[in-house]
Amino acid sequence: MVKILILYYSRSGNVEALAKAISKGVEKVEGTTAELKRVDYATVDDLLSCDAVAFGSPNYFGYMAGLLKDFFDRAWSIREKVSGKPAATFTCGGSSSDSALLSIERIFPAFKMEKAVEGVVWGLREKGSPLEKDLSELKKLGETLAKAAVERKTETPED
Repeated sequence: MVKILILYYSRSGNVEALAKAISKGVEKVEGTTAELKRVDYATVDDLLSCDAVAFGSPNYFGYMAGLLKDFFDRAWSIREKVSGKPAATFTCGGSSSDSALLSIERIFPAFKMEKAVEGVVWGLREKGSPLEKDLSELKKLGETLAKAAVERKTETPED
């Protein structure tokens, strides 16, 4: 089974709603499973044990949540062990600014993770709070990420 970790921080529940939509997209791909985990309960072992990962955060002052940045700091020592893993990003904020999303994606090269799909920014002012009927873009992100993980696993079965 190919495991997709959906690692996120959510204070109000909006980012969590996005994470749940991604997990539904992952579940569409045969042979994959989604693991949702809030970053404040995650360990570096979670990152090591998955086949792909989606990182989610609110947009705080144009940057990712401090707890997600702290996770990246703690995971620095294992960065070589996650090289090549497919990764994706999703953020939520008052506007559709992509600054938080970019702050996360800029970390991918240091960890040598492969950006598997374009990230999704959910702008609350433009789109309102995420509703189940409106989350197709996030489901597609999950599906695409899961397919990338399956493909990588097939190409490098020793991982």
